[in-house]
Amino acid sequence: MACAPVMRVVGPAPVRVWPSTLERSQRFAARGEFDSADSTLASFATRYPTSDEALETSFWRAMYALDPSNRAESVSTAIGLLDTYLADTRSRNHVLEATTLRRVAGQLDALNRLASSAIAQAKDANAAAAIARALSDARIETPRAQSESTSTSSDAEIKRLKDELAKANAELERIRRRLAQPPPQR
Repeated sequence: MACAPVMRVVGPAPVRVWPSTLERSQRFAARGEFDSADSTLASFATRYPTSDEALETSFWRAMYALDPSNRAESVSTAIGLLDTYLADTRSRNHVLEATTLRRVAGQLDALNRLASSAIAQAKDANAAAAIARALSDARIETPRAQSESTSTSSDAEIKRLKDELAKANAELERIRRRLAQPPPQR
């Protein structure tokens, strides 16, 4: 009686390879090597594009993109990956998590845009203040020999710039108060 070698069929290649691929990407991410983690998953998705596991790479890549210590990625990248994941009709393992992360990413994106706008407005307000100071200093150093009309127009311009600065500062303060409030709960 001869013993025949036992062949064990585990499943298709994506099913066999996926656990080690995910584990490898998670090790990379844990060490802060997000580019390696992302490329590991992207490579898997390229090799097995129609597999359910390839769809899961979108979820994990979005997770790594949202990690605050990942300086190479962005919230918009994560949003795109999560939208791709959630739009697919295949079986998915992390629908609830992806939905929650998508909402969080949307809030982060909105707050980032608001902060950028506030910074730009603050820079504009600072520039207006510098111009107003320069004009004010120039007016003080102007010899009395200049005509009265120049002085009046300078005064009007300074007043206009100060008014614009006050409006910009009020808007900046309004934005600061809005950012300080917790986001509304849904």
